[in-house]
Amino acid sequence: MANQEHVAIIKKGADAWNKWREENPGEKPDLAWANLVSTDLTGVNLEGANMKLAFCKGTSLKGARLSGATLFGTNLEGANLAGATLEGAILEGAHMIKADLSGANLRGANLKLANLQDAMLEGADLGGCIKLTAEQLSSVKTLRNAKLDPALSEQVSNSHPELF
Repeated sequence: MANQEHVAIIKKGADAWNKWREENPGEKPDLAWANLVSTDLTGVNLEGANMKLAFCKGTSLKGARLSGATLFGTNLEGANLAGATLEGAILEGAHMIKADLSGANLRGANLKLANLQDAMLEGADLGGCIKLTAEQLSSVKTLRNAKLDPALSEQVSNSHPELF
């Protein structure tokens, strides 16, 4: 379960949260199971945070820093993650249906069994993603200008050229 102090601070918004992060650099954010549905967290620093099974449906995480965060099973349906940094994040089993990941950096993220149905991945960096499959990418809305590992790009473009 989430640290209730952390939940209370993040619900005050990105400015309050980022200030708290600066003042508490040794603290590992624990937002597991937190209900952050439709919260505006634009530009928030969640690097290394535990957000396992958090509810972030419709949440704005535009430009957020989530490198190294644990988002195992997190509900990010319809979330705005445009321009977010998710490098090395654990997104295993995450629900990212209709999420906007345009321009997001997902380099090296673990996407095992992540649901990317109708997700916007235009200009996203998906290089070196762990357990990302052509089947997962076949259900996205777009991969226009996305960076993919060559073998995966070829697999998807052969079966779904319209995504590029």
